[in-house]
Amino acid sequence: MGRVLALVAAGLAVCIGGLLVAVYLSRDEDNLQSDNLLSEAFTRQVTISQDPENGLHGIVRLTDVAPFAWDRVLLVAPGTSRGAISRRLGRPWTGIDTIDGGDLLIFRRGGHVARFADYRGNGRFAGVPVPFAELPRSRAVFVVRDLVIRPR
Repeated sequence: MGRVLALVAAGLAVCIGGLLVAVYLSRDEDNLQSDNLLSEAFTRQVTISQDPENGLHGIVRLTDVAPFAWDRVLLVAPGTSRGAISRRLGRPWTGIDTIDGGDLLIFRRGGHVARFADYRGNGRFAGVPVPFAELPRSRAVFVVRDLVIRPR
C-alpha cells in the first residue's frame, strides 16, 4: 500500500511540475493590463461631474483621478489598431484592454507607458483629433456636458 501511495504522490508531483513549467514558459511579462481602478475612477468622475450637487461643474481633472507620476496622456479612439498605437508610441503596444473596447487613456512618463485605462461610460470624446490626441499633464482637464467629453 505504501508503494502505491508513493507512486501516486510522485505522479502528482510530476504533473504539478509540468504545469508550472508550462505556465513559466508561456508567460509574457511585457504585457500591460488595463488599470481597473483607474478606469473606474475616470468613468465615475465623468458621470458624477454632471451632477450639480457635487460642485464639480462638469470639470474632470486627470491629475485628481490619476495622482501617480505621468507627463502626458494619449487618448486613443476605440477600434484603433495595435499597429497604429505601436507606431504612435514608438514601441510595440502590448496593452491588454477590456472587452468593451472603449477609449484608451495611455499615461506616459518620459518615453514609457506608466499606466493605461479605458473609459467605460456612455459618453464620447469630442474636440480632439482622432484616432490620437495627446495632452500634457498641465492641460489634462475635461469639460463634460451631456456626456460629451471635451478638453478644456
